Amino acid sequence: MENPASKILAKQYADSSGWADWIINSLSDEDLRKEINPGKNHGVWLLGHLITCEDDFALFMGKGEITYMDYHNMFAENTKLQSVDNYPPVSEMRNKWKEMVEKNKKIYAELTDAELNEPQAQLTGENDFCKTKEDVASHWQVHLMYHTGQLSVLMPKSKS
Repeated sequence: MENPASKILAKQYADSSGWADWIINSLSDEDLRKEINPGKNHGVWLLGHLITCEDDFALFMGKGEITYMDYHNMFAENTKLQSVDNYPPVSEMRNKWKEMVEKNKKIYAELTDAELNEPQAQLTGENDFCKTKEDVASHWQVHLMYHTGQLSVLMPKSKS
């Protein structure tokens, strides 16, 4: 089977994670320490949040468990923003980001079109925003691009 829809999602993920990589790699550790919205987020929190969400992807797709629960406790939605000094070193976060992207590229590579219509693995009821695995894949990518756009605000003008 060709799996055309799955191939499109895999390509979109490669493109969107590649774009995020470019932004993240263009930012110095000091750039990431800057606040984007004072008191609400900074680059370190956004990077940790992206790691957390990429980590969640396998769980929602039924392809694995959460790898870094400590990151979920620090960076999941509605967690309280802390000083950048209270978070893991940026070098560690950069490595975890790359690890999560590689893990998810494998999930996308093995995804079939038939799976896309299956209920997502964490479905709790009809009010869930993402009901199918296709919903999860497409919404996770939009979420990735949204926060990548926020991170791009931190890019030095010479690199943008």
